[in-house]
Amino acid sequence: MDFNYLRNYAINYYLRYYPSSKKLEEKLILKANWDNNLVNKVLDSLKSLVVDNTVIEMKIRYYIWKNKKLSYIKSKLYEKWFNKEDYEKILSEKFNLEESFFDKDYLQRKVEDYKAKWKSKKYIFSKLYERKCDKELIEFVIDNVFWVDWEIESVMNDYNKLKLKFDDKKIYEKLLRKGYSYEIVKKVLNK
Repeated sequence: MDFNYLRNYAINYYLRYYPSSKKLEEKLILKANWDNNLVNKVLDSLKSLVVDNTVIEMKIRYYIWKNKKLSYIKSKLYEKWFNKEDYEKILSEKFNLEESFFDKDYLQRKVEDYKAKWKSKKYIFSKLYERKCDKELIEFVIDNVFWVDWEIESVMNDYNKLKLKFDDKKIYEKLLRKGYSYEIVKKVLNK
């Protein structure tokens, strides 16, 4: 394996995928047929190009722009073999973890999508809620999207689908598992 060939491969791979330095090293070792000396020479020549902290910050900004939750961001960085201490440090220093990463318009669309699928408020809240700072924004958006009788209509819709297949006790259990409140399910089943 030629040094220049492997170096060009490393540059192309890095600029295409922006991997962690560990991931790049693994890829080069496989490409160089386990020739560690050649891989170390290539990595030494690319030290100025391969900067994990810059890539981590760029990926975090991208995930925030895509309205991803904090747990999603951390798991993706972990999957890509970035050092946990590095991305935790960058998250705490450069990004305000006390503020929500969500955009209000994005949340509005997401809640409306769930609503169109006849999902309960509790279900939607549990899917979107992750951090304390997100709670107020999510509750505000959910309250704006839903009207007072919507959940009763949703329970009625699900009840009508289930009443052909199951008895009332089983329907009651299924509706509660879907996240509907006890009072509303009881009111619909007693009608």
